Amino acid sequence: MGIFSRKSVSRTPTPPCTIHPDDEQLVRGEDQEWWNNLSLEDARLLEEQDDLARYALYLKFTEEDGLSSKEAAKKLRLSFTYFYWSLSQREDEKHEIAAEDAKLPWVLKDRLTRAFTSGLIPQDGLNTASSMNALMRDLIRKGQI
Repeated sequence: MGIFSRKSVSRTPTPPCTIHPDDEQLVRGEDQEWWNNLSLEDARLLEEQDDLARYALYLKFTEEDGLSSKEAAKKLRLSFTYFYWSLSQREDEKHEIAAEDAKLPWVLKDRLTRAFTSGLIPQDGLNTASSMNALMRDLIRKGQI
């Protein structure tokens, strides 16, 4: 059972999540099914929660730790996964990033959340990864999540 796996009261469906060709091999049928069972309100809530958590940590990095915006953004990329619903969202980046660091499709959110809560994400993996997204891509391709 994943997050928001129940049928929501509001049934405004989520918009289609367009998958970039480089990400197609990452997505399973169960991921797409989870996404299709979300309401638009559920999806927006997930996005708002992610944005709020990232913003809070960004403020800590910049105001308390004294990091520059670029340094804080790099640390955030190691702390959080970033997602897209559309191809234009995938390409919308404030800083230059490598292909492996690109945003992941929102349809993967539930599987990645379950992997985190189940302890399937090796903490030492971030020592060598350029971002959380790069680590997630690697673990999915290896069949570990």
